[in-house]
Amino acid sequence: MARTTVTGPGATEETTLPRGKRPKRGKAPTKLERLEKLRECILSLGQDLLAEGFGAQLPPPGPIHLTAEAIRDPKTGGWIGHVEEPLGTYIQRVSIVGNFSQRPPFDHIIDPIYRRLIRDFLTGAVMPEAKVAVLSGTGAESKVAALDAPDIRYAMIDGLQRLYCFCLALLLVLRREHLVHEGVIPADAWTYFAESVQSTGDARQGTAALLQRIIRYEVFSEIDLSGLLHYMVTFNTGQRRMSLAVQLEIMRQPLIEALEKQAQIPVWHEMYKLPSMPRPKDQFDAKDLVLAAEAFLTHDAHISAAEETERFLDEDHPYLEDIGEIHEVVTVLQYLATQMQPRLLQVYAHDPTRRFLLSGGGTFLISLAAACGYVRWRNNMKMLEGALDKLLVLLHRPVEDPLNLDAYQRTLTRITSARGRNIRRLVNDTFLRFFSGVTSELEWEDTAG
Repeated sequence: MARTTVTGPGATEETTLPRGKRPKRGKAPTKLERLEKLRECILSLGQDLLAEGFGAQLPPPGPIHLTAEAIRDPKTGGWIGHVEEPLGTYIQRVSIVGNFSQRPPFDHIIDPIYRRLIRDFLTGAVMPEAKVAVLSGTGAESKVAALDAPDIRYAMIDGLQRLYCFCLALLLVLRREHLVHEGVIPADAWTYFAESVQSTGDARQGTAALLQRIIRYEVFSEIDLSGLLHYMVTFNTGQRRMSLAVQLEIMRQPLIEALEKQAQIPVWHEMYKLPSMPRPKDQFDAKDLVLAAEAFLTHDAHISAAEETERFLDEDHPYLEDIGEIHEVVTVLQYLATQMQPRLLQVYAHDPTRRFLLSGGGTFLISLAAACGYVRWRNNMKMLEGALDKLLVLLHRPVEDPLNLDAYQRTLTRITSARGRNIRRLVNDTFLRFFSGVTSELEWEDTAG
């Protein structure tokens, strides 16, 4: 039975549980669940602060004002200036929502280096300058001519992790130990930060003061996506290397946006990934889509992320400058992702390896895109559309394995040397033979022979 004690006249009763029993605790969130909660808190931080009455410290950002005359960079043709503004303006201007792009955020709240940075920031330390790019907000690769131009977006070149830490500091001061109860941070993290947080005063006073802290950064203007990537690679050479997947997402952002918005393709962004977060197999990796687009345009199944990145950095002309090419790339990838892939999910519903053949990995998608590109180059888009219709008819045959994937798997086991290159060649050649009418089905073993 429960035990009740009374400590004095008018005192409240204290009820305890029977001896030997402890209150049940909810299951502790996994690391991924905690990081997802933390990211949601940071993504909604600006709106939450406004809703809680911090509007005076969060005025809408106006045009950037430089503290000194900008200097010109002959490498990119851009301009570099210096800015100082309150944290409340800074977190709106370089919103974390659109800036998971240098490298995916990791677990700052337990990382010893970033823990110390957050603590130092809370106690008043001046942070190093960040680096921010001014880009066109229209999705095009055009350069922004002036800092007060319309349709501007801001991209982090260097300082994404500091931005994340600034947001964490605000959350700690505003929410305090409630972050532990909500499963957003581990208990030992609050123990580490508690003294520094409490030194800022009460939650409202501390949050308002933090929002008024001055943040310094360099602003890079009159650059395009190529210039942005140049600076990102240059300024991050001493840190964790930016992955090729993230580089390709940055470089081909207009194409990826067109595939998501116009073609309605479900896209997985490497730049948004949290630690331990797996990629859903029914989503297409942005990097794979970029490489598939290039394979289609060049009808080359053997392109690589490294070569494509290097070529972009060296090229002097805009990517997909011809509006007709953009339309054709979107049309073909839309067909593969929204017509062929759903049919694969139906036909091979009980076989995860086969039903995600297109979306699960890059080799098959890129090689098939290259075959489509050859038909378009050798003939025209009308002939390619006919070939794709023929493929869809093949997939709708009332048979158990319309693409002869049993034979495909058997053929793969016989490829022992240069597997990557030879598998791409097998897929590309098999589809080319089918598209051209040499075979009436996908004859994998015959092609290998």
